[in-house]
Amino acid sequence: MKKILTISASNSANSINRTLLELASSKIEGHNVAMLDIRDYPMPFFSLDKEESEGHPEAAKKIRALFSEYDAFIIASPEHNGGMPAEFKNLIDWVSRLGDLQNPMFATKKPVLLLSTSPGPNGGATNLQTLTQLMPWWGADIKGSYSLGSFYDHFVDGVLNTEKEKELTNSVTEFIDSL
Repeated sequence: MKKILTISASNSANSINRTLLELASSKIEGHNVAMLDIRDYPMPFFSLDKEESEGHPEAAKKIRALFSEYDAFIIASPEHNGGMPAEFKNLIDWVSRLGDLQNPMFATKKPVLLLSTSPGPNGGATNLQTLTQLMPWWGADIKGSYSLGSFYDHFVDGVLNTEKEKELTNSVTEFIDSL
């Protein structure tokens, strides 16, 4: 049994990416799954000056400790102007300062599945492409990604339509099979 940490990289209370993450998580059986919601770990905006004068925020230390406890990650990140949300980037900036090249944030080669959705047809695909390129520097082994465009056309009355449900299930199953 693997320990899988799901990460909601949105700071919105009504995040459709969190909804997508919860749908993906519901497809995992036989593993221990927990969610980290970045809204529960507020941190000041990263700066070298702040790091020098105040040290590392306790929230960053808690997240770093959580990361070390898990075998794999599923991250759902919205796309803000083609990139990751500022709050998620800030989390990465702080947490990454607690490691080094021999002990990166996601440890060495921990498996990661990336998810994103949006109301528009792109579904956060641009951000997923960027994260796929960046995250190996942070120690992640990107096993796959899933982008759901036009969220509100496919998620109606609390249910994902059959086609998109199958696509999401396949992405999660492939990820779990890779562990």
